[in-house]
Amino acid sequence: MTSFEINLKDKRNHQRAYLHHLLVTNELLAGVLLMIHNTAHYHAFFSALRDALAEDTLDLLKRRVLGQTERKD
Repeated sequence: MTSFEINLKDKRNHQRAYLHHLLVTNELLAGVLLMIHNTAHYHAFFSALRDALAEDTLDLLKRRVLGQTERKD
């Protein structure tokens, strides 16, 4: 798993457990919450992509996305 992914089966996080419950019970809220999550995810990803292009570090971002290197924040 990379920092760009979410594991819905991870039982340690109550938010993930609730989302998993909504998915299992076919609640409409599950789709809404996933859409909000995905929109925020895409926004963060494209923001990181714009920054990498501006700083000429696209190769580093590519390795991070592919899980080939750890982030050093």
